[in-house]
Amino acid sequence: MAETTEKRNPAKSRRSSGSRRSRGGRGGRRSAAPRSHEAGGNQTPELGLVAPPKYRKGSMRIVPLGGLGEIGRNMNVVEYNGHILIIDCGVLFPEEEQPGVDLILPDFSYIKDRLDKVDGMVLTHGHEDHIGGVPYLLKLRPDIPLYGSELTLSFVKAKCDEHNINPILHVVEGRDKAKVGPFNLEFITVTHSIPDALAVFVRTPAGSLIDTGDIKLDQLPLDHKITDLVEFGRLGENPGVDLFMCDSTNAEVPGFVKPETSIGPALDKAFSEATRKIIVASFSSHVHRVQQVVDTAHKYGRKVVFVGRSMVRNMAIAADKGYLHIPEGTVVDLKKSADIQDDKIVYMCTGSQGEPLAALGRIADGNHPDIHIEEFDTVILASSLIPGNENSVYGVINKLTRLGAKVVNRDNAAIHVSGHANQGELLYLYNIIKPKCAMPIHGENRHLVANGLVAVKTGVPPQNVVLAEDGDVVDLYHGQAAVVGSVPCGYVYVDGDSVGELTEEDLEKRRILSEEGFVSAFVVVDSENHDVVTEPKIFLNAVAEDESSIESVKDQIVRDLEDALIHGNTNTQKLQQVMRRTLGAWISRKWHRRPMIVPVVADIADEEEDAHPVAA
Repeated sequence: MAETTEKRNPAKSRRSSGSRRSRGGRGGRRSAAPRSHEAGGNQTPELGLVAPPKYRKGSMRIVPLGGLGEIGRNMNVVEYNGHILIIDCGVLFPEEEQPGVDLILPDFSYIKDRLDKVDGMVLTHGHEDHIGGVPYLLKLRPDIPLYGSELTLSFVKAKCDEHNINPILHVVEGRDKAKVGPFNLEFITVTHSIPDALAVFVRTPAGSLIDTGDIKLDQLPLDHKITDLVEFGRLGENPGVDLFMCDSTNAEVPGFVKPETSIGPALDKAFSEATRKIIVASFSSHVHRVQQVVDTAHKYGRKVVFVGRSMVRNMAIAADKGYLHIPEGTVVDLKKSADIQDDKIVYMCTGSQGEPLAALGRIADGNHPDIHIEEFDTVILASSLIPGNENSVYGVINKLTRLGAKVVNRDNAAIHVSGHANQGELLYLYNIIKPKCAMPIHGENRHLVANGLVAVKTGVPPQNVVLAEDGDVVDLYHGQAAVVGSVPCGYVYVDGDSVGELTEEDLEKRRILSEEGFVSAFVVVDSENHDVVTEPKIFLNAVAEDESSIESVKDQIVRDLEDALIHGNTNTQKLQQVMRRTLGAWISRKWHRRPMIVPVVADIADEEEDAHPVAA
């Protein structure tokens, strides 16, 4: 495989150190030597990147701005002769090591100054990691036309309404065609864990590509819309596919994914054995899974209550558009659920990934205003376990178990099937499409490599398999694809109302506060007489140590401050640095901790000067 070599300064990766450690998205780095480019890319040492060459007329350029090396924030930019097409614009959800962060967006800086060149945006399906970033991009240019299925665009419209944006929507179906600028698009029906998912075929005079979005080959989908292999085969034969960009999430897993309907018996068993209330947690957009829960609840005479803003909103949309079929009288409002006895109710909520603020997390913590766990309740986690969320999910399971609930999850029941193709399905796709080149997308590094190996097994020449990362620039020219450079592609944090203002330095401070605690220190000096006037006062916050032991460092602080004053360091900021170094070194040596230290030095000489200003 044509593996890219490392083009960055290893001491300063594109993603600042410390982010996404547990997901392993960048765990296995390649060679640290910068690569050379036949196309003449220039080294940019200040960023540790190799700048791509000027666009070569007659080529198609693809730049992934998210989703390669991670599970989330999927976004691919396709360029041809100055025109831009965007495929998906999703978000990534934060981990514990990113405290206070609400969402992580793709880095729009590569296209921010060229948004007027964007002819349209294709959205493959309605999951947050593919559409969650759309409102933030539309805030920069609200009139970008959006192309997608009815359900996908309905979810997007609801999200945009919350941001007071009225998007331009173009509803398409499988086998529909659209001309978007110089891009000829054809849409292909695919199965996934959400209805109305589409792949997209993009053709320009420079060549063609297929972006599958998220895909599997479920032969028994609930909506009877199977992946259109006939259309994939037709496109592979005529006009042919130069570059196949395929979902890599399950590329390491042999065999085939079980159909969605296969979880029916496990749900039925859990419901039949439940003696009290049932709580089912799933993704708020997993319409197929919710449908099976609703059907099983109706069978056992239970009412269903949707819990959580996104769950209520999405299921209302799905029901209104005909994608979710609810027997009359089955669904009731949360406010009326208190009047229903426990053995006749099912709560369908969010929080299957252990998110502390989602409904299930609040229920497990005993903080939900309407739902409380009691002994012999049943909790069903009916969704996948996203890599990196293991600790959070099992933490919630332990809390629920401690409260007396029976927890049904993937460890003890066949309660979930994946929405992503296993190796066997990927082999079918490659053999049917017969692409000239392959560029695995949507996955961590190990997934991308496994997908590339599948491509090679089916006859794609190893040199035509492009293993790219977020920010890599891939040029498709005369049927050959290769990485020709890279552009900055960092994390953009949404923190409350701020977008992109939170830095890695800010996050590091938050991590230190949450893990190591906070120490403040105050002292008064007289710089004019080179004297420390008061004994340092030190306050510990969230530091589990004996406060009395810190008395021993006060004399050292005084000595170091006096020494600095004698040597002419009278600036209070410099004196505060002296106090921080002394206190930090002592705490590190004695307590083996690294808390945030905030020193304050007040200088009475400054106060006296302010009190007696010199006459002009």
